[in-house]
Amino acid sequence: MGVNLLDLALPIPLLGLLLSLSCWLGLELVGRRLPAASLARALLLRSRSSLAATLLLACLLWWIFELLARGGWDGPRSARELRDAVLVLGLLWTTWRGKAVLLRHAAADPRWLGSRPERERSLLLDLIDKLVSTLVLLLGGLELLRLLGIPPALLLTASGVGAAAVGFGARTLVENLLAGVMLYINRPFSVGERIELPERKLGGTVRAIGIYYSELLTFEGQTLYLPNSLFASSAIGNASRSEQRHLLLDLALRGEDHDRAPQIIEDIAAKLEQLPGLLVSRPHRVHLVGLAEGRLQLRIEADLVPDPARFHAARQQLLLEVAEAVARHGAALAGPILGIRPAPDGQDRP
Repeated sequence: MGVNLLDLALPIPLLGLLLSLSCWLGLELVGRRLPAASLARALLLRSRSSLAATLLLACLLWWIFELLARGGWDGPRSARELRDAVLVLGLLWTTWRGKAVLLRHAAADPRWLGSRPERERSLLLDLIDKLVSTLVLLLGGLELLRLLGIPPALLLTASGVGAAAVGFGARTLVENLLAGVMLYINRPFSVGERIELPERKLGGTVRAIGIYYSELLTFEGQTLYLPNSLFASSAIGNASRSEQRHLLLDLALRGEDHDRAPQIIEDIAAKLEQLPGLLVSRPHRVHLVGLAEGRLQLRIEADLVPDPARFHAARQQLLLEVAEAVARHGAALAGPILGIRPAPDGQDRP
């Protein structure tokens, strides 16, 4: 003669408590025996609480709904179906919690991502984060829909309606999602890099790259949330990946100072050769480029180091030395400087 567990004194809750404690202690004992810096140890210790809580909750709900069913309550789901759903959601919850451990370990251990540059490592970690999050949310949503008793035919109908919505009214959504995926694949920029979209007259530092939007901190300190499709349809300048920053300085001398111009050019060229941060392997010159409205148009070109602080310091020093050379020879500038054009990242605009 068989014995019904429900006829005993709280057998299923006690079973759940024992399973929960056994799971916690088992993971604790196994995890503590592993090397301190190992990923397996971190994952086991991280999953203790979620797995133990899942087992206890599944058994409690199983017991409660079995009692309700014995009392005549006819629910849409059986107790065992509810128990299985809780177990699935608990495993997804554990996966979500373990994601942080996985990402932290991957960021700290260079063997995971090899000798990739830091910007590529950050981008790959962000991609893994979003993929795992999307997968957990998708599976969790499907399990909840199944638990609510939504039939597959209804899901198919909804997907058909969704496809029609995409075709007629959600094209922008799809474009941004696909563009977000392409940003991760092509990697034209990474978080922390300075970019510019010349056609849109936008530029700044990338703060975040999302699936739909990306966050940009402009050079004026304004935060913009740009749809990813904007990057797919625009040229992108990435000054952070440049090997040099180009400085182009245009100025004008008075026409009556034409006899002093050769000496001024010679002095500026000598100072340019000694300028800190100058890339001597790149072309650099000081020369006259035109004569207009009684003025001598002088141009200074040079490639400097990409570091912003050193670039600013070198540019400032060059401007002071130009002013000193002009004044030393008794000449004068004919009007304001026509333009200072550094690398196109907006940070160096005067």
